[in-house]
Amino acid sequence: MGGRLASIAAIVLVAAASSVAAGSSVAAGSSAAAPPSARVRAGGSLQHRVDVLSRALQLDARQRAELLTILERQRQTVTKIWSDPALLPAERTPATRALQERTADQIRAILSEEQRNRYNPPKPKDAAPPSPNVADWMQTQARQQQ
Repeated sequence: MGGRLASIAAIVLVAAASSVAAGSSVAAGSSAAAPPSARVRAGGSLQHRVDVLSRALQLDARQRAELLTILERQRQTVTKIWSDPALLPAERTPATRALQERTADQIRAILSEEQRNRYNPPKPKDAAPPSPNVADWMQTQARQQQ
């Protein structure tokens, strides 16, 4: 259950960033911006993400309200990152990842210890850190598909 919840939390955060980034990249690449409804469908609504995390973590009303505020702020910041012409495309992804980490920290701050453990379960001691090497990743993916 804990691993599944961590996966849900990661997906929620990545979906928020991807949703806004996809909408911004469409806007940057064409004369017309993607309609808001397209961006909402791409990553889901903020309310849906709040509902998913609220059920999984059993949030109270105050925590739900704070979570919604945190996710709204994250969405606004991602929009700024991906629409800032001063940022190079290669700088946007690291900036978005850093924002995801800060958002996760803000979410952890509103949770009880029990909820934090479910939101961010400890990594197994024997778990190897992910390899930053793309060739290693490709080999791992090929082995898994065999």
